Amino acid sequence: MRNFTGTHSAIVVIASTASLSIAGVSSFATSVLSYDAGSNAAVDYTDASTALGSAERFTGEGVFPSGVTPFNPAFGTDEIVSIGAGGHLSLGFDRAITNNASHLFGVDLIIFSNAGIADTTWTDADPNNDGTGFTGANPFIFGAGGAATVQVSADGVNWITATTTKLDLFPTLGYSDFIDATPFSPGSVETDFTLAMDPTLAASDLANMTFAELRDFYNGSGGGVGIDIASTGLESASFVRFLNESGEAFEIDAVAVVPAPSTLMIASLLGLGAVRRRR
Repeated sequence: MRNFTGTHSAIVVIASTASLSIAGVSSFATSVLSYDAGSNAAVDYTDASTALGSAERFTGEGVFPSGVTPFNPAFGTDEIVSIGAGGHLSLGFDRAITNNASHLFGVDLIIFSNAGIADTTWTDADPNNDGTGFTGANPFIFGAGGAATVQVSADGVNWITATTTKLDLFPTLGYSDFIDATPFSPGSVETDFTLAMDPTLAASDLANMTFAELRDFYNGSGGGVGIDIASTGLESASFVRFLNESGEAFEIDAVAVVPAPSTLMIASLLGLGAVRRRR
């Protein structure tokens, strides 16, 4: 959970490379163009390179080792980077971010933060189910912080705003075969961090779900906040920038580029989307 105090650091310019995907090109950010922690970034969460590569699947090694689930978000200082008021983070990608009509729900990139859903089993009248994971009638999202202005660029110089949004839905799920809301060992079936969830849904759509129901609702997706770059007028981009103009710090774990699905996959995912909306 968010329990940070503020700090400030100078702008840092970094270049680094993340691990490559099977296809030879990473689906995640591979370089940091620049980083300014801002005036109230979380203390010790100012390593911009933590935003490179895949989102976390297992967190807290050496402190509280546990699987990343919507009830147990990533929290390590080597896993997320904080952006305080007036700060920014600019990331580069090897794979182009494309405004592609075939993308599920129109989502072109997916952002992972350290937001989580409060587990109401800790506050209900039955102590026997404490920690088992239940969203409650009015799901509460913690750790999202302030709104992030998300911009994209084709050249890393000229930036266009895609949206300004809180990085809340959907909190990250690392493995689709987790049984517990806070598992103490990794799963064996990795979720897909490039598979978008329906961005029209709200926290209320997750009401009264057990962890098992929530895990199944993700249906193989790793969650994250889906972004459509159509409003920018760009057909493709290679860079993403996060600006904090809201005042309250927010954190970034990773950013994934959504690939164009095959025809067969499109049919399958559209069917999945219909199921999610009917629910």
